Amino acid sequence: MNISTLQSNLDFIKSLFFHEEWKDEKCRDTILEAIEECNEKIEKAFGQSMHYLYKHESSVEAVEKVVKKFPSTLSYVDEDYECIPIQTAAGGDGYEYVPVLAKLGMKHKVGGGDARGGLLMIDPYDNREWNALQWLVTENGDLKKLNVLKELRRSGLLLKEDIREYNLLHYSCYDSIIWYLIAWDPDALIETRIGDKPLIHYTANEKYLQLAYHSLHLFLKAGFKYHPEIGGLLFVKDDSGIIVIDKICKEIGETKTMEILHDILSATRDYPILHHVFIKAPKHKDLFAEKFPWAYHLKDHNGRTLHQALLAEGPEVMKDHRMLFASLTDNQIQTKDPVTTLYPFATMAVGEHVDLDKCLYLLRRQPSVLERRSRTENNRRRNKRKIYADSHGTQI
Repeated sequence: MNISTLQSNLDFIKSLFFHEEWKDEKCRDTILEAIEECNEKIEKAFGQSMHYLYKHESSVEAVEKVVKKFPSTLSYVDEDYECIPIQTAAGGDGYEYVPVLAKLGMKHKVGGGDARGGLLMIDPYDNREWNALQWLVTENGDLKKLNVLKELRRSGLLLKEDIREYNLLHYSCYDSIIWYLIAWDPDALIETRIGDKPLIHYTANEKYLQLAYHSLHLFLKAGFKYHPEIGGLLFVKDDSGIIVIDKICKEIGETKTMEILHDILSATRDYPILHHVFIKAPKHKDLFAEKFPWAYHLKDHNGRTLHQALLAEGPEVMKDHRMLFASLTDNQIQTKDPVTTLYPFATMAVGEHVDLDKCLYLLRRQPSVLERRSRTENNRRRNKRKIYADSHGTQI
């Protein structure tokens, strides 16, 4: 029997009973049971078919029509994998249907009001307890999958906080998706935690490093791009106070670590890596100075040279760089810090760790800075008096 014949029969039955031409109630009940059974089979067929959208490639409009007629198909559980259509689509080749399934799922409250149309429902077949959103970014993809995420974002179905809450940077397998998520939430590079470890520490774990080597390179590169003022991710600490650079050097050795960083930083040679290493990881200063000699003469984001950045950190930091302190030139001693406007001698005399010996040493080297300071102060006072006199119509 084809569909047109079935439709003709249904129209005939409807007309016959509607006009009460056929009086046999038992016959009517039997026919209604058959129609109900047929309807259940039709609904089941569509429910099963929703798990194979990637095969028959029906249009989005067709999916909407089926769901409008049979909303339960959105929640039809596959007998083999015990998941619903949106989970099947997210974890397989039907990911392009995820947005429409999620939108329709929101309308029909698939998984409950907090499941976001089924996107956040846990896959019962997966012992890692991933949801459809995690499956979506985990499976290998292409620009089409990236566009799916963008559509979910535009629809309010993918939220910024999802990146951290569901560890999407960790699970993502496609570079364009990772860069897209990082650009949306750069702080996720630092704030995301896998278990009890920051993302970058977990990625540098020896157990997973061979698999995550590419991710480590990508995350470090992104760190320098989005968090340059703190030295990228190299100095992010775990709960034990261990910084990333120490972790990586321990896991893969200094040689491979330097190869990764050289590949990232030496292309442009414009990042003041030595400023950060000399201050935050002085035990690695020789290693970095040898690998990145071009960074010695760069200025940081505050406009400070390397020696100015170290002096600004105070006497305690300078203890780790005695040679650099001893090699200060007369010109460097006579140059003010671009941020604090203090001469080097003054930076040794302020803050929590005052070092008067270093302060006096610098003054003996260049006592003229006091004369300059005095002249500057006198000029400032003279200008201030002149402004006051001009505003009040008096003479100095």
